[in-house]
Amino acid sequence: MGIGRRFFLRILGATGVAAGCSPAHAPEKLIPLLVPPENLVPGKPLFYRTVCRECAAGCGVTARSREGRVVKLEGNPEEPVSQGALCARGQAAVQTLYAPDRFRGPMLRGADGALAPVPWDAALTRLHDALKAAPAGSVQLFTRSEPGWASDVQRALMATLGQRVVVEAPHRQALREGCNIAYGRAELPAYDLSAARSVAAFGADFAETWLSPVALSRGFAAGRGKPQAQRTSLAWVGPRIGATGAAADSWVACRPGGERDVALLLLRWIAGNATDLAPEAAAVKSALAGLDAPLAAQRAGVGEEEIARLGRLVATRRPSALLGSTSPEVAALLLLANHLLGNLGRTVLLGQDPLRDPPTAPPPASHASVLLLHHADPPDGARADFVVSFSSRPDAGTALAHLVLPDHHWLESAGDVEARKGVVALSQPAMTPLYDTRPASEVLLQAGKRLGLSGLPGPRPRPERAVQMRGVSGSIAPHAPAPLRIDSVAPLLHPGAPPPAAPALFAFPSALQPADPHAPPWLREVPDAVIGVSWTSWVELSPGDAARLGATDGDLIALGEVTLPLAVQGKLRDGTVAIPESAPELRRLRGPLSPRKVGRGVLPRIPGTPDEAGRDLLPSAAAIAAREEHHHGHEHGHDKGIGYEHPPEEHPYGMRPPPSHPTHRWAMAIDLDQCTGCQACVVACYAENNVPVNGPEAAVHGRNQAWLRIQRSVSEKGISFLPSLCQQCDRAPCEPVCPVYATYHTGEGLNAMVYNRCIGTRYCSNNCPYDARVFNWRDPKFEEPLNLQLNPDVTVRSKGVMEKCTFCVQRIRFAENEAKNDRRNVVDGEVMPACAQTCPSRAITFGDLEDPGARINRVRQDPRAYRLLEDLATGPAVTYLARGGES
Repeated sequence: MGIGRRFFLRILGATGVAAGCSPAHAPEKLIPLLVPPENLVPGKPLFYRTVCRECAAGCGVTARSREGRVVKLEGNPEEPVSQGALCARGQAAVQTLYAPDRFRGPMLRGADGALAPVPWDAALTRLHDALKAAPAGSVQLFTRSEPGWASDVQRALMATLGQRVVVEAPHRQALREGCNIAYGRAELPAYDLSAARSVAAFGADFAETWLSPVALSRGFAAGRGKPQAQRTSLAWVGPRIGATGAAADSWVACRPGGERDVALLLLRWIAGNATDLAPEAAAVKSALAGLDAPLAAQRAGVGEEEIARLGRLVATRRPSALLGSTSPEVAALLLLANHLLGNLGRTVLLGQDPLRDPPTAPPPASHASVLLLHHADPPDGARADFVVSFSSRPDAGTALAHLVLPDHHWLESAGDVEARKGVVALSQPAMTPLYDTRPASEVLLQAGKRLGLSGLPGPRPRPERAVQMRGVSGSIAPHAPAPLRIDSVAPLLHPGAPPPAAPALFAFPSALQPADPHAPPWLREVPDAVIGVSWTSWVELSPGDAARLGATDGDLIALGEVTLPLAVQGKLRDGTVAIPESAPELRRLRGPLSPRKVGRGVLPRIPGTPDEAGRDLLPSAAAIAAREEHHHGHEHGHDKGIGYEHPPEEHPYGMRPPPSHPTHRWAMAIDLDQCTGCQACVVACYAENNVPVNGPEAAVHGRNQAWLRIQRSVSEKGISFLPSLCQQCDRAPCEPVCPVYATYHTGEGLNAMVYNRCIGTRYCSNNCPYDARVFNWRDPKFEEPLNLQLNPDVTVRSKGVMEKCTFCVQRIRFAENEAKNDRRNVVDGEVMPACAQTCPSRAITFGDLEDPGARINRVRQDPRAYRLLEDLATGPAVTYLARGGES
């Protein structure tokens, strides 16, 4: 009897299934979507409201999920802190979720000194044994400020076992202590810069790191771009210009540590010259009568006329705001100045710190039986018999830990955060935990139950459905007045310690943290906006100091036992050695500094900056468009910085007629007076468009794949930033030279790319005057599980292909399809590229020129508007609004 065809196929299918289920293969779930999960439509994103925990600002975010994995983060437009914006660190947080070095489960340090995986049962038993054997009061828990339920668990546990220490960033701690001196309230004041006509920042780099960069940048930008009489002015006080200083209209270049003397001199000028001051002004004037102003100015390294100009700025352009917390004394003096000027209740607000889980004083260095580390580094000089870290990634704590119990990522966690009093933002899981991790608070709760402790809280409460959808509830508490404690501030009204002998060390903050080996690759790849360095630590010297050493950019500079490449900083005070706060080498710097040149190093650079031979690695928009018509700048009372005024009439020449756009003509406007160079737009572009990270070797050769770059121009007037991207020209020079028609002009005004048609001749790049295209030098590599973050709506380009910005065309198509399904037109503001959506200062406007009511049409009529290289008749769709300033 023969074997029939159907019988043979049946047997073959059975053996194939048996082979696929062999023990050599890991088990997988195969669930048919006959009954799909609620609200899950393949190819359509889901959105979850949660809270960013990358810093203490607690911005509300919206996580975009595709098929169960988070692919993009945006701000929550209904949350009053972020109002829909997000900083660079928040944008890059999705890479910490998919970080390849995340711990997959508990780790126990063995006899060989290495961490090895262990089951959770064994790990919890080891934790229980350590806590049980610890003498009463000998356990220390170092943690950050936590939501209500989590902090309740920790407090209940440590009430029996030992001490709970809540830590926070030094600048926040200094501001809190300064407020306690001035008002007897150890809280963080809130600042509403949208109400300010002038701002003086004493080292407060609010564009990148100080307090809440998103909220402060948005408030400050609200007053920029206005007519000169209403425009918010900014003065920067500090030895180095950073991102915030670059946006300033004036710079008081004091010595490192000289901010206190500047604040004293400013108080003296205000009390003696300004009018309409608070009643305490007489007491302040009397207390400062004996101040030796020339000596204080010499100690600070500033001129008295500079102090007078600063005083006139904050006293005449009111309400003003003075920011700074380089020390508690400086913070208290600036709060006193704000009080005298009447800024309290207007730009400086008290009573908005929720104080739900305030920081606590660290204990004196002592030996602990068990040291628990939760989102906190071990304290200096810490000694413990047994160290437990709840970190999900390697850090300073896990390097010392005997036991690692990895916590969920905050995108996998539940909780609530009250960043401003009265407003509770919900933190809810946006996806299933990627690995075998557990919430630290639940682990501690379980440990407490096993120890038989009483008074432990119950299970975590579940939020209401309405709060889950909105992500926030409540409203910000109003300003709470408080009497000034003039007697507490009076002892500060005298000069501080003598300034350090030159050269003095100055550690400056950096949101991108390029020196952190565990920082997300996007942050390490994106160059520092002021210096243009990525992937490495560096040391900065002023041009004068560098010339005295005979050193140039890239030279190796020895500072004691530390050797770093040099970046010459044109906006750094002489006698100052500047290093990023995040540089690991900073901890090894001790004693007096004596910089000396020891050799030649390698310094990664962004395109458009000269290398050691004095030539450009790649031509840049900044280099091409640096010409400026001087008389236009004075005539209109603003400084364009980069670019120049467009001609009054359209050029009559051109080889091709202007294209027609029957339905939409998408265009963008960028206000350079509001841009702070914070790089949030650049990181958002990486995340949205699957831009690959090339690494430090490629950065040395200027091979940065970013579609959007922050070009910088340094002049006597200061540092200007220019967000540079494809200009989407009407007569694009790149299109006619492509031999395979891979780039073309769409009916909606986009210079589109057909990536699978491109053969990489680079004719288009050579013919682009804006240097808007990048070349793929290698096949992109997305190390697992970083590949889970890839946006499925955007193709991943291969080696040998030119790529560039197309205004996030996938978002344009999504909005158009949604409008078509609803049988309506696209509404202005419905289409938002990633760069415009995340911008904290709202410097980017996007819209349809064919819509007469679109905001983009009004912005383009601003007298400050111009387009790059318009005399080439390319017809760019990107309009820039020049920086304002005194005429």
